[in-house]
Amino acid sequence: MDINNFPDILVDKKYLIEHYLPSLKIKTLEKYMTEIRKNNEFKNILVSPSSRMTLINVKGFFGYLKYRETEKFK
Repeated sequence: MDINNFPDILVDKKYLIEHYLPSLKIKTLEKYMTEIRKNNEFKNILVSPSSRMTLINVKGFFGYLKYRETEKFK
């Protein structure tokens, strides 16, 4: 899949899984979100307007998954 096939929009966890990554489990997504917050290169993917709501940039999240894929074999 090409990163350009993903829109540059902000969505919540449930919407991301339902519409873009249906094979991803919610706990896995939460683990990735924790890793993203610790990574200076990718932490702008997540926007937290309140303590109970976090929005995820769809295109940025796919870029993070591609990054994880390249790091897996190092």
